[in-house]
Amino acid sequence: MYDPPVHTHKTVLMQRLLDAAIRGYVWHTSGHVPITRAAHLADKFADLYHVDRNANQRAYAKRKGNANSRLFFLPRPEHDDLLWWLLVTNGNGLAHERERLHAITDRRHRLRIGDDYELVRVTRKSEHGGGLVWTWRMTRECLEAWRTRILQACRSGSSGFLQEAMHSLYRTPGFSGIRRQVGTLVTLTCHEWRRRHGTDAPGSHCRLGYLERLEDRILPLSAWCASRG
Repeated sequence: MYDPPVHTHKTVLMQRLLDAAIRGYVWHTSGHVPITRAAHLADKFADLYHVDRNANQRAYAKRKGNANSRLFFLPRPEHDDLLWWLLVTNGNGLAHERERLHAITDRRHRLRIGDDYELVRVTRKSEHGGGLVWTWRMTRECLEAWRTRILQACRSGSSGFLQEAMHSLYRTPGFSGIRRQVGTLVTLTCHEWRRRHGTDAPGSHCRLGYLERLEDRILPLSAWCASRG
């Protein structure tokens, strides 16, 4: 029986998914599963796609031209289920035959964390070395929701409302793609507040920090289920 890890922190999961993309896991599918069915799903993927391979077994499979697969779990707040992602490398394997996999470079089917974030490949600034890099950014829906929240706060004239919005904005995960978007939103905030009220926008003086490497925050699926009582 395969007892997979459950990520208990969304930002850590985002780092590990990004790591997988860098290491060649360039195909994906995802969904959600009731807690009572999660172990069955994990066993199924272990039997069919060998998501339980260790590092040596993955290296051997790669040398033989076979695909490797990884399974990721994240609890969905306020729901009795788990979000899951299956990531697969190039190569021979049942995952390519049995699953509706999407390339992570496909703009129509990006790897996403709900409706909040999506994994994208962007051009890095020349002063930072140039080239193409993977990063996370807010989805169009998420970015538009932030714009709406900021504009409503500015129109209300409530400094407390705006400071609360800014505090939440600066708590978003500090991946480079998200930092760029936060910078654009802060510029909008400053412009809109000054236009309407003639003063500096409350709470807009901070900056979203760079995201450091985070330690794993995981529990075996069996232990995570037990912790829920």
